[in-house]
Amino acid sequence: MPARTIAAAGPLAALLLAGLVGVSSATVAYGEGAMAMIGPQLPAADAVSEIVGDTIATPVDPLGEALGAYLGDKMARSEAVAAAPYLNARRWQAVADFYAARENAPVWSADGIPSLVARRLIGRLGQADRDGLTPADYALPAGLARTAGKLDAQTVARFETHLSAALLAYAEEAQAGRVAPNDLSRSITASPKRPEPVAALQSLAEASDPLAVLDGFNPPHPQFQALREQLALLRQPKTEEERPVVVPAGKALKPGASDPRVAALRQRLGVEVTEGGEAERFDDPLKEAVLAFQRDNGLHPDGIVGARTLLALNAVADDGMAVSDVIANMERWRWMPRDLGAFHIFVNIPEFQARLYRDGTKVYETRIVVGKPSNQTPVFSDVMDHVIVNPYWNVPYSIVSQEMLPSIQANPNGYLGGRNYEVLAGGRVVNPASVDWAGGNLRSVRIRQRPGRGNALGQIKFMFPNKHSVYLHDTPSKSLFGRSSRAFSHGCVRVKDPFDFADALLQLDENWSAARLKKMVGGQERRVDLTHAVPVHLAYFTAFVDAEGRLQRRPDIYGHNATLTKALEIDGWQEWQRFAVAAPVVRGPRRAAPAKAATKEAVHKDVRTRRAELQRLRQRRSNDMYR
Repeated sequence: MPARTIAAAGPLAALLLAGLVGVSSATVAYGEGAMAMIGPQLPAADAVSEIVGDTIATPVDPLGEALGAYLGDKMARSEAVAAAPYLNARRWQAVADFYAARENAPVWSADGIPSLVARRLIGRLGQADRDGLTPADYALPAGLARTAGKLDAQTVARFETHLSAALLAYAEEAQAGRVAPNDLSRSITASPKRPEPVAALQSLAEASDPLAVLDGFNPPHPQFQALREQLALLRQPKTEEERPVVVPAGKALKPGASDPRVAALRQRLGVEVTEGGEAERFDDPLKEAVLAFQRDNGLHPDGIVGARTLLALNAVADDGMAVSDVIANMERWRWMPRDLGAFHIFVNIPEFQARLYRDGTKVYETRIVVGKPSNQTPVFSDVMDHVIVNPYWNVPYSIVSQEMLPSIQANPNGYLGGRNYEVLAGGRVVNPASVDWAGGNLRSVRIRQRPGRGNALGQIKFMFPNKHSVYLHDTPSKSLFGRSSRAFSHGCVRVKDPFDFADALLQLDENWSAARLKKMVGGQERRVDLTHAVPVHLAYFTAFVDAEGRLQRRPDIYGHNATLTKALEIDGWQEWQRFAVAAPVVRGPRRAAPAKAATKEAVHKDVRTRRAELQRLRQRRSNDMYR
């Protein structure tokens, strides 16, 4: 066997290099033509690296070479992207960058044999349904998922690429969701962040427990974990005796009514028929059981089984929608910031409740009124940084043009003056009668309501400046808080007891208290900056787990479940479409028509009247449905 030659700058370098490569035989050349033999002959030409100058050239790894070639093959990329649901051009490039950073060294195989870790990761991807995801979205081609024995270089390249891409897809969708929230509705502007692709793959490759790292891409919130447990329970096979009784849907069940569904309600609540009574009659003992159930489940205790109470009664029953409801809400947790804040405000729109949390513990809770289905409260997170006492109400253009304009046109001073409004043009207060309300540009003026009695915002509002121009505020209309369904506002969130809320909000603020704010009530508008900004989350969860570990469900008041389940193609999405909410009609300002077009104007008026009637009818139906 011929001796290997090592080129070196001198005798000392030659000796050092010979020791470095661990030769048992080598020829060392140094200087110009001088030769020296060191030790016995080398065992094999391919057993050591070749050193040129003072540089050691690493031998080519055929598996790494095949992997690099595969990732650089445009045709292979096109075929793989077309065939695998988890692959797209962006993820392919991320996988290529990940392997390039490690000189194309395989991660999930050794000497052509898939590792045990790789097998376990493939198995975990196959259990993605327990996370509310779809296992088929991350399933490797059968020829790669079930490989056995040693693989050839080309198969190793495909195996490494596909498994890395599937893991990346899972990591991204487990953390940030499968759809962009604002693609579903303009009122949802949550901004979930995907993990950085190469960093995500590196964290899996370097972890001592890659399965734990993979699971960690799911939301860390306790509510997500609780919903995941409820999903597993809902999917467990149940015997006939174990299945909860389903109270059929229908019109609201009220005390004193007779209805065949009352018998199921009795069975669900364990209320026996009194002597001489009727199973299908809603009697007083059943009413007391309904009231107790409503109080225990955070519902308005009115003794009436409307849609909200019915959903709570059937929360874990086989009503055909519980699983899809839970999956949709697990997806929404992926849109939430991973850190909600040690002290934060959490508004759950479908529940009509606002809560303050400190270090994971609820410290305050209150009823709220949210936007109507036609004026939805948006879904997003921001930071509350100030409050305003004695606020002006700057009337939104949409309300002026769509609701107030006809009354203003009929009597500008009477309508606006009688309700404590003022008109501003060019930053100055002007006489309402000086504005051309019929043909002028409404956007050139601004209407606001002065502080004081009757102000729509009450005595205080809580500000977190945002693109939607919504906030939390007081209200003079307190009676609505006694309703079970409280979707009545134009989008902002009305708080039942605003100064109690302020007291809870300011518990960490050494400078301000609710008592001090109350002393400021009356007079001019006053701004108070919070010492510590507080994260606020306007969220939309129709399924959640209460403090007693019970699954709770609430009506889909805005139809967000209808759009989300359809977008994700969740089994049973068709059932949600009956709750879909039509996009509100955007109307422009009404302008006076020329006299010669009187007939046409009358026709337009009829159309407008009909639209308004339909809108009122829809609203009335929605209020009945979500009682």
